[in-house]
Parts: sequence; structure tokens; C-alpha cells
Amino acid sequence: MNNSSVASSTSDDALNIATIAAEGLGDKLPHLWLNRGDLSQKLMFRSLFLPDADLKNEKPDLAESYTVSDDKLTYKITMKDGVKWHDGQNLTGEDVVWSIGMVLKASQVNAIYTSAFSSIEGAEAWIAKKSDHISGISVDGKTITIKLSKPVGNFIPVLGQFAIYPKHLLKDENPLEIHNSDFWKNPIGNGMYKLEKLEPGNYASFVPAETYEGKKPKVKKIVLTTVSEPTSAAKTGKLDFFNTNVVEIIESMKSVDNFAANSIDMLFYRYLVVNIQDAEGNKNEEMADKRVREALMYGIDRKILAEKLYPNLATSLNTGVPSSFNEYDTEASEYEFNPKKAKKLLQEANFDFNKTIKLRYYYEDQTSINFMTAVAQYLTELGMKVEVLKFQGDVASELYKMKDYDLALKGLSSFGYEEWYGEYESKNANFKNVFGSEGIFDNAVNRLKGTEDMKERQEILSELQNLEVEHLYKLPLYTIKSYYYVNEEKVKTSGIYGNPWYNYDMKFEEWEIK
Repeated sequence: MNNSSVASSTSDDALNIATIAAEGLGDKLPHLWLNRGDLSQKLMFRSLFLPDADLKNEKPDLAESYTVSDDKLTYKITMKDGVKWHDGQNLTGEDVVWSIGMVLKASQVNAIYTSAFSSIEGAEAWIAKKSDHISGISVDGKTITIKLSKPVGNFIPVLGQFAIYPKHLLKDENPLEIHNSDFWKNPIGNGMYKLEKLEPGNYASFVPAETYEGKKPKVKKIVLTTVSEPTSAAKTGKLDFFNTNVVEIIESMKSVDNFAANSIDMLFYRYLVVNIQDAEGNKNEEMADKRVREALMYGIDRKILAEKLYPNLATSLNTGVPSSFNEYDTEASEYEFNPKKAKKLLQEANFDFNKTIKLRYYYEDQTSINFMTAVAQYLTELGMKVEVLKFQGDVASELYKMKDYDLALKGLSSFGYEEWYGEYESKNANFKNVFGSEGIFDNAVNRLKGTEDMKERQEILSELQNLEVEHLYKLPLYTIKSYYYVNEEKVKTSGIYGNPWYNYDMKFEEWEIK
């Protein structure tokens, strides 16, 4: 996946927003519990709260107000009056309760939701089908009360991402198959825009929703399309707005004068997943030796690769906290490029140089392919035999079940440090099949998830970074910026941009076509 979402215009009074170019438009629009950031989905669906672009401050949206108990275990949320679904039905607290219950059982969902909501009292019994309701959630008129079994430091920010769905239209759906529901052929939302028409394989158009109680938008029509070559579309006047982190597109857009480029720093990780062992302790012997993993870090010049392949885009990583961030522990190992040291570590580990190391990736952009080719060359220079292949089937199955690899290139657009470090948890359904389930990180990760105190978080993050260096389960590479491009000759935006994978206030009511 190249993470290039595009907006193009087929007429002077419309703004088109596209899906990822490699995917195109099928007969259904995407559901939101997996990827909340698609611009069209931000406009169609809302959450209880609406974050700022930095994802750190939230204001009420579907909610009117809220209170939190001193022990951080009880949340009382008062719903806003007059909010309706696009079909005219009232949006109520029952929609919120149903949505939380459904996502806890859904098969395709962003882990930030299940991580937070599993701490609601009664969630475990609900998931296990031992109860017909979640005991920790109740509705009394406009007020929703949520009781947690343990504090969740980012509970309100997570609610700022969680899209609320219409219970009256989806209550009979199987949670394991809700992403395949016919609902997505004509989704009914609660946001500023509603779906006007979906033409599979071609476009989807959106118009302002008359049921929306907020400030009305100035842009009267949005058309969701697919653009395979955004630079060409920009030059020919068919493109107004898009975001990407694909190097080839960013470089080519330098030749388009009427587009302004806006770069966004964010926690978009690239790293190598190491196939170490499964949850039962069955080991991949070569990769299970930490000295081999250390040799890989010393034997790959990550800094040079980042500079050459991602100029002005990438920042090399040593831990899950970028070195430019305040939370970075300066005591963490820097893993400077040192092939001599790498070879020595391999020899100490009695590495079998006759074994072929399998490198895998799922990205389709040329820069990712070039990166993996360069990694293979570095390993070859260490004396290793290397095979580089792209995953051919379902990525999740290839990564966490089939596991026919030693090293796999992976990306993670992270909502916060909890996601990066949550992959180390012994209860992580996916990664326990890659790192094992020893639980070394569990205590610190749980404490990180449970606090919003900045001093305490700093101490826990230092502890986690030290654990990373000590065990080296993942091989961090770099973080990548994202760019938003705007056709300034045609479109005036609010100038507010953030992580494109998540929900935040773009102040779209201020956008207009010139």
C-alpha cells in the first residue's frame, strides 16, 4: 500500500477526494474502525470528540460535555441535542453503546479501540458471550456512563477517533463480517456531508447533508475518485488536493508550480519485523539469537539509506521514540553503521552462512523495493545468502500466520507510543506469533496505557526504550513525513493538516473553491 490519497476535480465547482490509488473504488466504501483518516469518511461520520491536528487536544463533537472521576475510572458523557443521521433518525446514546459493543467483537478493527474498550467493566464477559450487554456502560437520557476496570490514559483521545455507527441500520449484522455489509454501498452517516452516488470502479459523490446541525460547508460537491498518476493529473488541472508519503510522487510534484506542499511530522514507522518465535516458544534459531539481530542493525547503514532514498522525508530510528522527540532516551544504543562489528557478532553467534535469509515486503512503491534491495546487498556483504520477495497473499496472514520470512518490512501509522509498544505485549493477538509471549514488556506497557501524566510517561518510555535495546525484538528503521498538496489557484483550505490516518478537525467549513 502506498498511502497516497488523492483529490481531483472534474468541474470548476467540485472537489474530488480519491481513495489510495493502488486500490481504486469497489462497490462499497471502506468502513472506519480500521482506517479513520480518509478525508471523505471524516466528513461523513463523526465521533464523540474532535481532536486538534496534533491529536492531543479534543473538543466535544457528538458529545456536548463530559466529566471524569478523580480515580479516572468513570466517564459521564452528555450527548448533544439535535444530532441526526442522514436518514433523519435521531442519534442517541444507544448508538454509542451499540457501536462500542460491536467493535469489541469485530474482526477488522484498529487496535487502539479494542485496547481502550477492553478495559470497560464487563467487556471481557461480553466478548466471550457470557453476557448479553457490557455492564460498564449505561444510558440515562442524554447521559452515557462508562466505567473502567483500570485507568486508560488516552480514553478521550480514542473516543475522538471512534466513529459512531447507526444501530437502527446495522444491529442485525454479524460483527465478524460487518466490513462486508451492504451498508457500505450506501452508508448513512452523521457528518457534514452525505453520500450522493457511488459508481463502482469510477467515483463516489458527496453533497452537504441537510441534517447536519453545525456550520454549513462552502464546497457544494465532493467527488471521490482514483488517480493513478497524481502529478500528471495536477498538471492537467484535474487535481486539487491530495496527501502522500511516496518519494516518487513528492519529487515529481516539485515541477508543478500551482501546488503548495505542506509537510507533516508524524509517527509513521518503517521497521523490520523479525520472525523470532511463536506463542508456543518454537524458535527461528538464527533470528532468535540477539547477536544476529544486533549484527543486522550494525550491518545496515540505515542513516545513509534514509538520506538517499527518502531525502528530507525520513528520520532514522533507534527505538520507538524518534531521536528528535523530547521523550527519546539518549542512553539508547545508536547502532552506528559498523560492518566489522556486525561480522564479529555473527561469528560469535555461530551463524549458519549457508542458510538463506528470507526478506519480505508488501509495499508496491519503487522506493520501498529499492530499500529492500539495498538491505539485501548489505546482508550479502556480511556474507549472508539472501532472498527478497514481495508477499503474494493476504498481508496479515503472511506476517502472523504463515511466517515464511526471517525479516519483513512493515509500516505503522501510530496514534501514539502505545501502539508501537503494544506490539510487544504477550496478549497481542498478532505479534505473539512473531516475538513469542514472554510478557517482558507487559508491565511497562500497561502502565503507559494507564496514565496521561507527562512526567510518569517520560519515565515509562525510558524504561520501554531500555527494554527495546536489551531485547531488540523489532529492528527500527525510520519515521516518514507525509505531504499535503493543495492547488492554491483553485482551492482555499483552512491550512490545518495532521496525520492523514486519523480523525482531526480540518475545519472543512472554511474550505472554498475560488
